[in-house]
Amino acid sequence: MSITVLGVDPRSRSKQKLQAPAPLPHVSRRALARVRDRIAPPTACHCCRGPVKLTNNRDIYAGQSFGEWPYVYRCTQCQAYVGLHPDTDLPLGIMASKETIKARKDAKFLFQRLTKERFANNRTAAYAWLAKALGIAPSICHFGMFGHDQADRAADVCRAQLGSRA
Repeated sequence: MSITVLGVDPRSRSKQKLQAPAPLPHVSRRALARVRDRIAPPTACHCCRGPVKLTNNRDIYAGQSFGEWPYVYRCTQCQAYVGLHPDTDLPLGIMASKETIKARKDAKFLFQRLTKERFANNRTAAYAWLAKALGIAPSICHFGMFGHDQADRAADVCRAQLGSRA
């Protein structure tokens, strides 16, 4: 799957009133401007190509809503989902199944250890290293953008860098 980075959303500079898609209460120009490496909202699921619905995350968490901006794009077919940048309708990454989410969490745990131990908590330098190690553009080097295989690869390169400490 190819990810196209679109840059800052042009709506952030628009003079027209912003229309928030249901069920979002609003969309903020300032919040849209903060997302420099935006990707388009999904129109079909990244996992199964099924239809996607913008909804509250309480649909995922048994009726309980979590977070200050509790909205997600969710596949009506396979139930994969992705959260949104706060106060926007922009996805944080690509949709993911439960298995992909677990692979991302496992890889990010190793990455955070590596960031602390090798990069003195400099996340920018750590992400630049990871992008180079994975052979991808820095603009898409984010765990929310990783599919299952790429998350596993990220875990492997972090584990190798940590050596016996992993």
